[in-house]
Amino acid sequence: MMILLGIQPGRKLIGYFVMAIAVGTVLLLLPVSTVGSPLSFVDALFTATSAVCVTGLTVVDTASDFSLFGQAVIMLLIQLGGLGIMTFATVLIMMAGSRLPFLDRLGLTRSFAVGGGTKSTSLLAAVMVTTFVCEFLGAAALFVDFRGDYPFGQAVFQSVFHSVSAFCNAGFSTFPGGLEGYRGNIPVIGIFSGLIILGGLGFIVIRELVERARNRKNRLSLHSKICLSVSALLLALGTILIFAVEQNNALAGMSAGESLANSFFQAVTARTAGFNTFAQTGLTEVGLLVTMILMFIGACPGSTGGGIKTTTAAVILLLIYSRFMGRRSTAAFKRSISGESIIRALTVVLLAALVILAVLALLMSLGERRVAHELSHGWFVDNLFEVVSAFSTVGLSLGTTGQADNFGKIVLIATMFIGRVGLLTLAFALARPPSRGEIVYAEESVMIG
Repeated sequence: MMILLGIQPGRKLIGYFVMAIAVGTVLLLLPVSTVGSPLSFVDALFTATSAVCVTGLTVVDTASDFSLFGQAVIMLLIQLGGLGIMTFATVLIMMAGSRLPFLDRLGLTRSFAVGGGTKSTSLLAAVMVTTFVCEFLGAAALFVDFRGDYPFGQAVFQSVFHSVSAFCNAGFSTFPGGLEGYRGNIPVIGIFSGLIILGGLGFIVIRELVERARNRKNRLSLHSKICLSVSALLLALGTILIFAVEQNNALAGMSAGESLANSFFQAVTARTAGFNTFAQTGLTEVGLLVTMILMFIGACPGSTGGGIKTTTAAVILLLIYSRFMGRRSTAAFKRSISGESIIRALTVVLLAALVILAVLALLMSLGERRVAHELSHGWFVDNLFEVVSAFSTVGLSLGTTGQADNFGKIVLIATMFIGRVGLLTLAFALARPPSRGEIVYAEESVMIG
């Protein structure tokens, strides 16, 4: 860790994630971590990467293939990934009495989407308190239901594991079939939904909401207003569309209340959580499209979720709307959005689309063509769904990942890693001021469209 102190924040962040994945891989390779035969190196690496990147894609069954020790390792990796390795490393540095370098403080605050006026120590305290309070309350609520199904000790572990996994938007479950056994348990679905939404809002949004609840005079920032508005809109539209198109498919056999609850949960979990209350293979193509759009947009900046982020999607849509209305400026909630923010949003969307297309083309042209498994919606759709899920660190699957060969697993490992740290590192790079002595040429128009 001390070797990384002199490295710029973007590379340091990658280094911390690599270290966590490496340690996790070694621990999962231990015989004590599994039930039966030890994991292969690629499977251990895939599981560790999926846990640290809070994705939830699996190539082995978490419930049956891992021992209690192995499941505990996965939970720890999820917690590390959800909070961010840089956060934990910063805590260790502070505990050691080292003064945090300026670039590290800048990287830490930007990784949680806050301004330069926020002290890193206060930010760390807020992050830790928010996380552990939410996870404790979530575990306590789940324990009330789980204690009737499991012995006391096992109920405690199941409650803590799933609370951490839900708040960190990881999607790992120690239940066979995920949450399919709880599709009719609306209180449990509600608890999971609440944890996922809180984890996906971001620490700054939660803090502003708490401060506003204490003092009504405190105003929400533009960032929080956009996050809350877009999140609510996506959840509402996602629920309505899933409910409308899946009545006779994925939701068949459920009551109206259960159908509505599971439609809402699908809209919630698709935004980077990855839990499932019904098999994704049962979705219609329209349902798959809605799910992929939700996965691609993802959660809010500074949260435990992935995707291009709600604010990015909002800025792009607001830009299109302002141009359509003939306006030069892009605004929201009576505030103009800076040109720099618009450029960042466009860059993030473009790079995300290029990464997804590149990975899909790689899988199509090479390794995954050799995979023999039953396709649910066609070879192209199944693999596109898997790639979007991996890049957006969601974890929902149509079964392609579990049947992948080693090449396919390695490609998806790289995709999960890029999705978790790549665009964040890009944000650091885009936030840097122009270099001194930069040559600026005369402008000339180019025909567009």
